[in-house]
Amino acid sequence: MSAVEDTAARPGARNVTLRFEDGDERRIRVERDEFVLDAALRQGVPLVHQCRSGSCSTCIAQLVFGDIVMAAERATSLLATEAAEGKRLLCSAYARADSEVRLHYPAALIDGAEQRMILAAVAALEWPSPTVAKLTLELPEDSEFSFHSGQYVRIKVPGAAEWRSYSMASTARESPRMAFLVRILSGGVVSEYLRGSCRLGDEIMIEGPMGAFILHSSRAPQIFIAGGTGLAPILAMLDEIRYRPGPRPPMLLSFGCASEKQFFYRDELELRQWWMPELRVILSADQVDNADSELLRATPVAALEQERITDPQTVAYLCGPPPMIEAARQRLIEMGVAAEHIYAEQFVASAIEKPDESA
Repeated sequence: MSAVEDTAARPGARNVTLRFEDGDERRIRVERDEFVLDAALRQGVPLVHQCRSGSCSTCIAQLVFGDIVMAAERATSLLATEAAEGKRLLCSAYARADSEVRLHYPAALIDGAEQRMILAAVAALEWPSPTVAKLTLELPEDSEFSFHSGQYVRIKVPGAAEWRSYSMASTARESPRMAFLVRILSGGVVSEYLRGSCRLGDEIMIEGPMGAFILHSSRAPQIFIAGGTGLAPILAMLDEIRYRPGPRPPMLLSFGCASEKQFFYRDELELRQWWMPELRVILSADQVDNADSELLRATPVAALEQERITDPQTVAYLCGPPPMIEAARQRLIEMGVAAEHIYAEQFVASAIEKPDESA
């Protein structure tokens, strides 16, 4: 059966059970022409979401049983492989039968969660490469702003009307400072600000935290795949693992950039390898001109060609543009990683306010 809704055959109201990663369950009633996310919000279940248009993939869920279909009238960011595996974007999905979906985050992420709008100050601006900026913001001491490694916030720079979204490259324990990696694009709202008028002490509005791309409790091997500034939330996750008490799991990071000239953060990753002997890093670039660079000439996905999985509980985290996510999912499944153990954050176009200039 197609995952896309036949608008001529929409059903009546249905019961949908929302099962969270920690085993918590919520049951909602979804009306005939109502999206599942809208029904949940209407009934006081604040599922993780952002765009509500099918564009950002934040509200993705796994169909366990029943019949939930994507709206044919919406173009969405759901990958073909994800749809085939039974994943649905709840902001653009109808319930055609009593159903159950599994959310890839614990209920604790939404229970008592509070998104805040806070004025932060520019504390530092660094340039790891000509095409990447590291922006550090400082929050007011009394802000009590907390987040999970992997999440993101929306920011609005001085003089701009538009919001842009960026994942934190730092952990909550580094508060009141928060770091972001920004890919510099010609004409980008944040890019032009950073290249031109940005000054220390400038006030930038932030809203968040947002997203469900977080670390999951597991002692199994961990694989991280990042493209470009998709490294930001992955870096925060690695640092969170570093700070955790107890033994660390075996970890593999495959990180790549478009070219050797654009490559950045080699020293930072080598430092983390020194801190965490359990971490192995593969560095690559699509274009490599200097053989002495020790970069593989490959994408971060192709760089995993020789890798094999021996532990069926292996967990993977992916961050980058949709084509990389699609290729990485396919490669990881071929390697033996279970689809339900693969978590991803897509960096997509700015028009839908996901991590756009971070792609």
